[in-house]
Amino acid sequence: MVSTGLLSLRGWFPEDMGNMTSNSEKVPEFDAGPQSRGGLWPNAKQASYLIRRLLGLRNLSPSALALVDARKRRWSTAASQIALAQWSSERPVVLTQFVENLKPAYVPPHFREKDNRRLHPIFQDLGNLTTSDISDLVQWSDLIVFDYLTANLDRVVNNLYNEQWNPGMMKQATHNLAKTPEGLLLFLDNESGLLHGYRLLEKYEHFHRALLDGLCVFRKDTMDAVDKLHRSNVEQLLKKSFFESDPGMFDWLPFLPEKSLKTLKRG
Repeated sequence: MVSTGLLSLRGWFPEDMGNMTSNSEKVPEFDAGPQSRGGLWPNAKQASYLIRRLLGLRNLSPSALALVDARKRRWSTAASQIALAQWSSERPVVLTQFVENLKPAYVPPHFREKDNRRLHPIFQDLGNLTTSDISDLVQWSDLIVFDYLTANLDRVVNNLYNEQWNPGMMKQATHNLAKTPEGLLLFLDNESGLLHGYRLLEKYEHFHRALLDGLCVFRKDTMDAVDKLHRSNVEQLLKKSFFESDPGMFDWLPFLPEKSLKTLKRG
């Protein structure tokens, strides 16, 4: 994560920003030790990252909040690009560590058939798989749980929704998901979860439910973490994680509204 040093522009990278205006559809990537990229919608994106921490998942790149200030030395080398992006001074953004050599990730065959999406701990589902295959499926299990809790509609649900027009959609690369050379699935660009996802939950929940209902293989640590979220004060857990990960930034960013917190706990 970025905390010190100069930030220099590495290039522009397109990023889906939903209803963002055109001057926000591209965000600068910075070089500051570990390569980093700036992003908008910081409350939803960073809240998703905090939930990742509470679940103990490794599948999101490290992120940190920062205030844009082109007058300060660490931002000075990117001042002109920040101006072009119309990022105002003291605007909170998320800096996410950039990961190189990513490959597309595809929906496992277990979840491609419309009328038979399932992953059960039985020989028919797991008997002929390699260790690498099972590792992938365990990560997909975590992904389905994570996207269900956050109501992220811009990843697997995107494939499911578009399947009505494109029958081969589930065989295509999954949106906002990639794989590292070491085989780790990376859950990318999570700003559509929580706030936006919860607002549209009534329309899209059946897609999340279709995946979750077919899933009977879970990591014990993930289920223990979900159980803790359900039994605990979610607001306190998230705020504690926020203070630990981004000290000094709490007053700059609206926290999740009470309605979203209740939806998360109910999930």
